[in-house]
Order: sequence, then C-alpha cells, then structure tokens
Amino acid sequence: MVKTLQKKFIAASMLAVTILLATLVGAINILYCYSVMTRENNMLEMLCETDGQPDGPRGLHDRERRADTQGSDSALSGEPNEMNKLVRHGFSMDEALSARFFAVWIDEDKEIVAKDTSRIYAVTAEEASAIARDILSMGKSSGVYQDFRYMIREKDSSQDILVAMDISRDREDMIRILGISALIAAICWIIMLLPVYALAKRAIAPTAMSIERQKQFVTNAGHELKTPLAIIQANTEALELYTGESKWTRNIRAQTIRLSGLMQNLLTLSRMDEDSLNLEKKPFALYPLAGEVWENFAEPAAGRNLSFRIIQEEKEHAKVLANRESIAQLLSILFDNAVKYTPRGGEIEVQIFSAADHVRLIQSNTVSGTEGEREIAEDPNRLFERFYRTDSDRSRKKGGYGIGLSAARAIAGANSGTISAKIEDGRILFTVVLKKAPQEQAVR
Repeated sequence: MVKTLQKKFIAASMLAVTILLATLVGAINILYCYSVMTRENNMLEMLCETDGQPDGPRGLHDRERRADTQGSDSALSGEPNEMNKLVRHGFSMDEALSARFFAVWIDEDKEIVAKDTSRIYAVTAEEASAIARDILSMGKSSGVYQDFRYMIREKDSSQDILVAMDISRDREDMIRILGISALIAAICWIIMLLPVYALAKRAIAPTAMSIERQKQFVTNAGHELKTPLAIIQANTEALELYTGESKWTRNIRAQTIRLSGLMQNLLTLSRMDEDSLNLEKKPFALYPLAGEVWENFAEPAAGRNLSFRIIQEEKEHAKVLANRESIAQLLSILFDNAVKYTPRGGEIEVQIFSAADHVRLIQSNTVSGTEGEREIAEDPNRLFERFYRTDSDRSRKKGGYGIGLSAARAIAGANSGTISAKIEDGRILFTVVLKKAPQEQAVR
C-alpha cells in the first residue's frame, strides 16, 4: 500500500510537471510563430507600399528585367519616402534588403502586366507568373502558398500588386525552436523526476504511518478477539449440552461465527495490502482445487436446491503460478457469495480457460434481478469496495458484511492477478485471471 501511494504521488507530481512544461513549450512556440507571422505580414505590407522596391522606386519599364541599377548609390541609400515607410513598419534597410520575394503587377482583367524577380534568385520569371496565376485562382488577398506568404494590394484603379515572400527559412526556424524547446523540456522533466522521487517517501510519510498503525491495530485486535470468540463459542456449546438448544444459543453461535469470519477477512486484507508480502508461489491446477473448495459449500447449496458444475476447456488441467492457500481462500469467498445470493433453484458454474500466458477462471451464478443487481450492472467495480452492500438489511440476514470481495481482489493482486465482475444475461460473472505456470507455457 505504501509503495502504491508513493508511485501515485510520483505519477501525480510528474503529471503536473508535464502539463506545466507542455504549457510553457506550447506558449513559447505559439508566441514565436505569431511574432514571425506578424513580421512577415508587416514586411509584405511594406513591400506592397514601396511597389516591391524597398530600396527605392524604379520605373515600370525596368520590372521585366533584373535591374542593373540595384547596386547604385541612389538605390542603396533609398528615397526619403521609402525610408519613411520602412521606419513606419519597424524595419531597417538591411532587413528589407534581406527579404527574398518577387512582385507581380496585375491589371483589372487579372492579367499579368509586369513582374520583378530581382530579389529572389531561386524563382524565374516564368515560375513567378505560374505561382501568381495559382494564387489568383484561390481568390484570397493574403495567405500562404507552398513556401511563400503572399499579399495582394491595390496600387491604383487599374492595377494591383502581388508580392510573394519566401518563408522557408522562417519555417525551418520554427521547427528548430520547437525541437530545441522540446529537448530542453525533456531534460527539465528528467531533472525534476530525481527530486520528486527523492521527496515522495518523505511526502507520504504521515499517511504511510497512519496506514501502518491502522494495519497494526487490525492485526492486534484480530488476534486479541480470537480467544474471547473461541471461549464464547465453546461456552455456548457447553450450555446447549446442559439446557438444550434454544433460539438464544443459536443466535449467539451464529453471531460468533459471523464475527469470526469478519475478523478473518480483515486480517486477510491487512496482510494482502502489504506490497512487500512475498507469497510462496508454486504451480498447481485450478480444476481440482475448485472442486476441493466447493465441497465445503455443497451442503448449504443443496439446502437451497442450487446446482453446481465445473467446466474445463481442455482435457489436461491448466496450472497457474500462485499461492495455493490464498487462491483457495479467494475461491471460498466467491463460492460463499454465490451460495448466499443465488436465488433458490439457481445455478452456480465455474469455467476454466487456458491461454498462452494466463489462465482465466469465471465463476458465474444466476441473479434475482432486484434493484441491487441493477445497481451492480451499472458499476460492477463497486462490489470490490470495502463494506459495500447493495441491500444492507438483506446482506445482514445472509451473513454478509461487504468485505469478502475486497479481500478477494487483494488476494488476486498479491498473486499478480486480477479479478473483475459484470452482469450478463441474468447472471453475475466474476473473472479471475492468473499467470500460467512456466512448464505449461513450454508444453504449449
């Protein structure tokens, strides 16, 4: 139990760390992507305003060729109006000149009248025209096309300008930032795991101490109650020898047996809750064990006219690797419940199925279809809660105290197995899954 709490504490803490790191990585990358896209849009706005020439205007007759004047002093210095536009959009001349883009001018009939590819050497004039036609066919004034972010703006009443800027480098930077931030987050996660693991035991120390004291109390109380219960039962039997059996002696004997069963199950839970408990596990066959355990319940089952049968899938007995004594106790709990709660004249059945690495035992019995069974059908796992009963008055009359199935689950877990429940076709089914013995695996 303590180790389980420690694992849950570590898991919860690291989940919180994971959420925090994921939020930080996501926020950083979202903000960075937003900043890059805003910068790209601002750059396109500026390029549209400067007629695709951030370093100075050129005539329309120069746009069809790569201008020879781009290295001139006047071009590098820039015109005052163009400089004002750069400043207004927050760019320097160096940033403007580093942009890789091409510009296309379109008339009112959507025909390309001019183009300028002097700012990008990876795109020819023909490719620029093809890209521009594809963008125009999309019918959007701005967006992303392949590795280009584009923008279309009106220059005058008869002409529009389309500027497409290469954003492949920006995309590579985004991916690089995402990878670096994810790597840093992973390193931080691993670094945080060390102190969390170290502090987990100290953090759950008060809870662990409380659980240990509770277990110690149950164990001590169980052992202390055994003697007076045995004395009460012996004295009751002795009283019956002298005065004969009466309803009072029958009640004393029944309640003494019930209290002894309760203490036995509480002690079982206390032992099975200790994760460090090492049960001696040996291979044994489930089929003969189930028949042996059932003999203890055959007489009360016959008194209620209940039928019983065991079905095994294979001719050879399937062997499991578990503690035989504890599995016998688990079967006793299942059979005891079945005899108590199966309606008169009902059926109790045990099926054993062998798989490659495990063996399944399914104990099923008919149910009465009462409100309690409908409640179980909605949430079968509640059956394994301590002190849970669907009908307290009915359970008490049948001798139940809502702890047996909790002990059964603890026993299954201590044997590296599982137990589950469900209601199907008017029957309740308890499925126990246990590890198959190694020699059985070799045979198969």
